[in-house]
Amino acid sequence: MSTYLSNVHTAVLLFPLIAAALSVPYAIYQYRKFGSISLWKTFLVFSFIFYLLCAYFMVILPLPADRDILIPAAQTPQLQPFFFLDGMLAAASRIELSSPASWIAFLRNPGVYTTLFNVLLTLPFGVYLRYLFQCRWWQAILFGFMLSAFYEISQFSGLFGLYAHPYRLFDVDDLITNTTGSLLGFWCAIPLCHFLPDIDDVEELAALRGATHTSASRRLLAFAIDAAATVVALTVLRIAMPGLTDSGFGLIGGLMCATGITFMLIPVITRGQTIGHMVVRLRVVRPDGSRASGFSIATRYCLLFWAFLLAPLWVSTLFPVTYGNIQNRLDEAAVGAEGIWLVLACVYGIWLVSLAIRALLSAFRHPFVMLNGLITNTRVMSVTQVDRLRAARFDPSMEEELTELDVDPLGTDLDDAFDASFDTTSADEGTSFDAEEQGHI
Repeated sequence: MSTYLSNVHTAVLLFPLIAAALSVPYAIYQYRKFGSISLWKTFLVFSFIFYLLCAYFMVILPLPADRDILIPAAQTPQLQPFFFLDGMLAAASRIELSSPASWIAFLRNPGVYTTLFNVLLTLPFGVYLRYLFQCRWWQAILFGFMLSAFYEISQFSGLFGLYAHPYRLFDVDDLITNTTGSLLGFWCAIPLCHFLPDIDDVEELAALRGATHTSASRRLLAFAIDAAATVVALTVLRIAMPGLTDSGFGLIGGLMCATGITFMLIPVITRGQTIGHMVVRLRVVRPDGSRASGFSIATRYCLLFWAFLLAPLWVSTLFPVTYGNIQNRLDEAAVGAEGIWLVLACVYGIWLVSLAIRALLSAFRHPFVMLNGLITNTRVMSVTQVDRLRAARFDPSMEEELTELDVDPLGTDLDDAFDASFDTTSADEGTSFDAEEQGHI
C-alpha cells in the first residue's frame, strides 16, 4: 500500500507541470470550438489527465536504479490466457462462509489482490469513456485494451529502451483484467450519469455563452499569443538591424515597429484580427458588430501601445534623472521628471486595479471594455458573437440565407457570407440597437 501511495505522491508533484503545459492548448481548443470554457468539463478533463498519470505510475514505478539490471522473472512473457484463474480458484477453495478470517486471507492472497488491482486500475477509465467522451461499450473494450497494451509494452520494452532489459513481467492476463475493468467502469457510469450534468448540455451552454459574451480570459489568452508574436517580430528586427535597441530611442523605435506589425498592420490586413485573435476566434469590430475601419483599429492599438504602454520609455528617454547632482536650471527638470514618474506609477497602479476588477466582473457577463475601445468606438468580440449581432441586425433575409445554406451560426465563421450583404446595406450603419440583444456590449 505504501508503494501505491508513493506513486500517487509522485503524480501529485508532476501534475501541476503537466497541467500548466496543457492548459494553453486546451483553452485554445475550447475557445475555438465552444467560445467559452466550462468549469465542470475542465475539471473532468484535468482529473482524467491526473488519473492517467497516477495509473501509469502505478504500472512503471518504482524504477530500478541500474539501467542494465537483469531480472530473470521478467524476461519471459506470460502468454497463457486466464492463468490467474488457477491461483484465484485455489485460494477460493480455502474460503469458509462462516469464517470472516478466511475471506480476509483470500483477499490478501497475492494472486487475488493483484488481479483485483488490475481490474480497479482501469475501472475509472471506463467511467470517463462513458461519461466524458460518450463512447459505446465496444469502444470501451477497444480503448481499454489499447491502454493496457501500452502499459504492457512499456514494461516489456524496458520503458521503451530506457532499460537494457524488461524490469517487469509482460502478462497477457493483465490485458484481460485491465480490459475487463474498463468495461465494468463503462457499466458503472450508466447509472452515475443520471446524477451528473449531461455533457451535451454542458457544451451547449458553453457555446451559448461564447456566442453572447466575450470573456476577459479569452482576450487575455489572445493578448499573450500576440505578445509572443511581438517578441518574435522584435527579435527579427534586432537581427536585421544590430544595435537597434542599444539606445533609448532605438528601443522605442524597435518596440513601435514590432507592435505596429503585430497589432496594427496585421489587423488592418485581416479586417480586425491579430494573430492571437485568429487563434481564439476574436475580431475587432464596432459596438453593433459591423466592420471597424482600418484607421479605427490602428488608432485603438496606437493609443494602447505607442502612447500608454510605452509612456515609461518615453519619460525615461526624454526626462532622464540619473545625472547625479544637477545644478541651476536643470534642477527643475529633474524634479519635474521625478514628479512624472510618480504620476505614472499612480496611473498604472489604478489601471491595473481597474483591469482586475473589470476582468472579475466579466466572469458575471459584464462587458470588458477598455478606454482605447471607447475612444475609437471599437470592441473585441468573438467571431460567433459578431455573427449573431449581424444576423440579428439584418434579421429577415439573413436568417433565411443561413437556413438555406445549412450553416451553423454557433460554430462557423460567417464573415465571408455576411460581408457581401453588409456592403450593400452600409447606409444602415447608424441604426440603434438594444444592448441586451447585442450580447450586453
